Amino acid sequence: MPRKLTWGRLSLAVIAVLLYCIPQFSTTRDALSSVMPNRVKQFAFQDAISDAGLAGWVGSSAKKNPCNPTLSSWIDDEAALSWRKIFEQTGPAAGALEGFVIASPSTKDPDYLYTWTRDSAIVTSAVLEKLLRTGDTALEASLRLYAYSQKALQGVCNPSGCFEDGMHGLGEPKYNVDGTAFTGPWGRPQRDGPALRAITLIGFADYLLQRGTPQDVAFVKKDLYTPDMPAESVIKADLEYVARYWKEHSFDLWEEIDGHHFFTYIASLSALSRGAALATKLNDPNAAQYYSTQALQIELELRFFISLEDGVILGYKEPKQFNRTGLDAAVPLGVLISGAQGSEQFGPASDHVLATLKAYVDSFRDEYKINQGEKKLAVATGRYA
Repeated sequence: MPRKLTWGRLSLAVIAVLLYCIPQFSTTRDALSSVMPNRVKQFAFQDAISDAGLAGWVGSSAKKNPCNPTLSSWIDDEAALSWRKIFEQTGPAAGALEGFVIASPSTKDPDYLYTWTRDSAIVTSAVLEKLLRTGDTALEASLRLYAYSQKALQGVCNPSGCFEDGMHGLGEPKYNVDGTAFTGPWGRPQRDGPALRAITLIGFADYLLQRGTPQDVAFVKKDLYTPDMPAESVIKADLEYVARYWKEHSFDLWEEIDGHHFFTYIASLSALSRGAALATKLNDPNAAQYYSTQALQIELELRFFISLEDGVILGYKEPKQFNRTGLDAAVPLGVLISGAQGSEQFGPASDHVLATLKAYVDSFRDEYKINQGEKKLAVATGRYA
């Protein structure tokens, strides 16, 4: 049965354009030209982004330069709009508690007026990235409020469980914007949320420790990471949860499949690796060893997501049981959000990741009418094949 083209399914179009045109991904772009001779040679954007296609999309000047001024201007405008929207959808301005990032103000068709752990962590990581890039200390208030809000949510009993009962409640995917538990039916648990939250807050902790004022260090040691067990700080709690439960089943980031997912595993690997480094800095050596050991186990387990047939990374183990190919946008998204630039297997410039991106894009070439015809545009893609 053909898949319908909906905004939900067509949510991740033109990942290839992002890789080709955004400066942060220069390592990946360079790899497309330099990683020769191997599998990448045949995959190097083999008409995935054609000059003619981009010319048709953004004007004739694109024929020589796909990252032309018109497209760059559009990206700048969208970035400014997105940045403004972040703060319009955060805290009291959005009808939520301080520090909460809402998914949408919509309350009907769909009802998205909730705060998701995963989405909030990713959005807040963008705030952190701008702080690190620009040094705009006014952004620190948002990160502190986020830390406080997430610590409060960790203690809320919900359908996934309670903090006191093995910390199971940390796997709850979303909450009401007033900080109470959402008790309706949903795909739970979702174990990527605590990992992504830890990644974001570890980055903030590292920033504060590097600046090193007494106030900064005190905030980190009191509110972000304390060695005490049971875990009493927001980062410590998330790391303990991830280290304890990464092997267990979980719903995916699309909230559809209960299984074992590449996106969740790579987020967990990144959280524990960074957490081990932070624990070492804060004189928690036993925890550092524990997190490092679990990270190594995840790294070994990630190899089982690589297809033996063609070397692509599958979004989940045994995709045929879900009537899918395993080609899923969750893989490049996981790499971009959580992957290490220098990772030989799972960095954005690795052979396996580039092969996966090519296969993923190709799987949609004949799927949607927008991708068909003589005029080649960048390929519109869905969530998964």
